[in-house]
Amino acid sequence: MPLICAAVLSLACIGIAQIKFTEDVFELLPQNEPAVAEGRLVLARFRTLERIIISLKADEQVKLLSAIDNTAAELRNAPGIRSVVSRLNDHAMEDIAQAYDGKLPMLFDAPMQRAVEQRLTAEEFQLRLQRFADRQAGAEGITVDSAKFRRDPFAMDEMLLRRFERLNAGFNVQLIGGRLVSKDGLHGLIIAEAEFPALNTGRGIDLIAGVDRVLAGLPPGVSGVAIGGHRSSVDNALVLRNDIQWTILTSVLGVLAIFILAYRSLTPIIATLLSVGVGFGAALGVQGWTVGALSAITAGFSAALLGISVDYTVHLVTAMGGEAAATKPQRVRDALRHVALPTALAMVTTVVAMATLWFSRFDGLKQLAAIATIGVTVAFVFAFTVGAQFLAKVGPRPKANLLVNVVRGAGRLRERARVPILVGALIVTLGLGYGLSRVQIDGDVRHLDGSSRAAREAEADVNRVYGGNALTRTLVVSRGDDLEGALRANDLAAREIDKLGVTRFEGLSWVLPARDTQRENIARWRRFWTNERVAALKEAMLKARANSAGKELTFTAAKCDAFFADFFARLSPDTPDGALIDPTELRQRPLWDLLRNYASEADGGVYVATTAELAPELTPLLRAGAPSAMMLNKTAFAGVIVGFVQRDLIVLGGLSLALVVFLLWLTFGEIGAIAAALTPVGGSLIWTLGLMGLLGIQFNIINTLVTVFIAGLGIDYGIFVVQIYREAPDAATARERMASAGGGIAAAAITTLFGFGSLAIASHPALFSVGITTTIGITSSLILALFVTPSLVARGGGK
Repeated sequence: MPLICAAVLSLACIGIAQIKFTEDVFELLPQNEPAVAEGRLVLARFRTLERIIISLKADEQVKLLSAIDNTAAELRNAPGIRSVVSRLNDHAMEDIAQAYDGKLPMLFDAPMQRAVEQRLTAEEFQLRLQRFADRQAGAEGITVDSAKFRRDPFAMDEMLLRRFERLNAGFNVQLIGGRLVSKDGLHGLIIAEAEFPALNTGRGIDLIAGVDRVLAGLPPGVSGVAIGGHRSSVDNALVLRNDIQWTILTSVLGVLAIFILAYRSLTPIIATLLSVGVGFGAALGVQGWTVGALSAITAGFSAALLGISVDYTVHLVTAMGGEAAATKPQRVRDALRHVALPTALAMVTTVVAMATLWFSRFDGLKQLAAIATIGVTVAFVFAFTVGAQFLAKVGPRPKANLLVNVVRGAGRLRERARVPILVGALIVTLGLGYGLSRVQIDGDVRHLDGSSRAAREAEADVNRVYGGNALTRTLVVSRGDDLEGALRANDLAAREIDKLGVTRFEGLSWVLPARDTQRENIARWRRFWTNERVAALKEAMLKARANSAGKELTFTAAKCDAFFADFFARLSPDTPDGALIDPTELRQRPLWDLLRNYASEADGGVYVATTAELAPELTPLLRAGAPSAMMLNKTAFAGVIVGFVQRDLIVLGGLSLALVVFLLWLTFGEIGAIAAALTPVGGSLIWTLGLMGLLGIQFNIINTLVTVFIAGLGIDYGIFVVQIYREAPDAATARERMASAGGGIAAAAITTLFGFGSLAIASHPALFSVGITTTIGITSSLILALFVTPSLVARGGGK
């Protein structure tokens, strides 16, 4: 057996060496689901949702503008930063004016038409004329060029230039000296892009530390914060690291204490670790030989689920300690006769339950099914073969087991108060069953974010200052074989967004539509300027009056004629194709720096992005109107994933229960025995869900999966108890064997509580949710297995 074990482990090690571990969360998700494939592609082409947002605040605007420039310069030299956007440089500003002079007709889309119609009213012209008069007279401390006003009294050029503010990535800002400044003028934005994705927390820690050092050096009167995906990932990584260190220390010390108090020997720990280690190693080895790739996250969850296999050695060691034979080999053989069958039944039901994960939509759960089933099976075989040989050589001597004595005392209490205990358990179950109606599933993954309080407050402040939904916008990506094709697809998507009544969206459609779209805009411009509209506008302009330093200021007929002559000369509706905005030509100009973040080339195609403040209910409508566009909204995407989880829980939970009941029927053949065996798992799920519902503890995508773990342990406990009673020749023997078996169940449950329940002291919300769910579930299973199941077996005709 040792030689066979060594050969298996050698092959496993070779297989493990071939595994390529991945950290991409998308590897865990359903790869054949369009939403997942789309989201993965969108994030691969555009990391707009992973920007590093630096917000500066100053007590004076002059200080703010200077700090924006200096901070941006330092960030550009910081390691890990690919690019920094803090302002439109002077060359770009001048370039916009030159490149877009006379291009208004090419941009005359539906939103532009509505904006122009609002300006071409008698009231609007009266207001602008009076404002010009006030400025001309110095009433506002400004002297305005008369020729400039006569040339563009409706500020059409300003309207065109303001379209470039639509490239602000969703933030409600104004341009001051080309810088992105809040409406109050005292907050400024710097947007940085890292060289690596936010999930790379190894490099992310150094990156965020460098950004924080830059912000720490801001001058007096200026402060700054940095938020975004990288900050969140780093905060989560640091919190997780600290939590895991403490929980590992707590669990190790707790498990050591239990083994020393219960068995007064370290040998059981060695045997247990060997069993779990061989099982996990064999599972990884098979994965390496057959697949070659594995998600690191799946490997972590697999190691957690393989904690179930700890129970096999624990039961064997506990039973061995209760045997009276003189030699260790004989005690091991006697223990095997008592625990091998119930443990084998528990293992088979666990493997069957785990195998149902193969039918999940999630690729990560399919990986988990393979590793858990192989690992649990190998761990069981090892525990009762090589592990038994090991215990026969160096196993502990027969000693009084603290847990066995405690369970024996609990058994006496159960015998004396059997009916009150059953009635009490029923009352508790019914009472907690009421809490089932109050169970809630929290689909917002942001509530699992372990970011620091300072980071959450900073994000809330950025949302408040720059627009409430700037950080949670929908990313819409259009593809084309070339830039022109991608721009056209992007224009069509933007057109659908506008039809849905969405006013806040950003992208190239505002300033760089495709050639076909420009031709359509020119046609709209031509239709817009009818003779009737021009005549009505002239009449409104002639009637307008303004008071300038006591003098009446008017727009004469000659000035009106001159204005329209110049206006249509510059903005002719008969523009030939040669004057269209040419994206190829723009790519050679300074202003392309403003546009490049919205275009990406990959896989032989071009992708163009638009960000929109899109309500979740509008997403299906946009998909119907722009079926070729790809979309990603983090909140909506999380909702889709939660829907998949809920479906898996119903389908896989039902399938698992059906298979387990079928196996129990084949084994026991009695409804009473089956019901007794299922009591710990069924009761613990009701107690766990009900108590969490009453306490207001919500389920999430993480702790929902923990219920599978709880169910697996509950079934093991129930089967073990029922089989012990069925094999005992009489009631006295059944009670004595139950004391020994119950000690093993208690030891297994307590080690699990120390291993996973210790997560309840974690500060990270995801780990805490796992810890509290496991603590309630395992404690419930243990109570029901020791106090309720034996009574049910006895009343059903057992010993």
